[in-house]
Amino acid sequence: MKASTGTGGIYLIAVEDFVVAQDLSDTVREAVPAAVIVTAPDCAAALAAVADQPQLALAFVEAGPDRVAELRLDEAIRARGGRLVLLGGEAEDAWDSGAVTGRLWPVLIRPFSSQAVRRLLRAVPQG
Repeated sequence: MKASTGTGGIYLIAVEDFVVAQDLSDTVREAVPAAVIVTAPDCAAALAAVADQPQLALAFVEAGPDRVAELRLDEAIRARGGRLVLLGGEAEDAWDSGAVTGRLWPVLIRPFSSQAVRRLLRAVPQG
């Protein structure tokens, strides 16, 4: 897990694919230049990264709702004031089946645009 410095809030990006993680990081940094960005390759590493943070603004996590609930990752993020956004195949399958709704956890559906990410970022109080 890596963190950059800043005072615009802490954003977690837990995505296995480096290119997707970098694209999300770049979009967050464009929208919130002073953001601290913490990356993790999977849910287990994301849970450890969350435990190291005093607070979070938003967490993009590549996982479905079952995995998030199993690890109680949503509770850890919420306890630090953060919001959770799911993405990836399992999240999209759950969204399609109605197992997760945007009110519980928003799902970033592929192909997603920078504009879709910025909409999620605008819903978070800054710094």
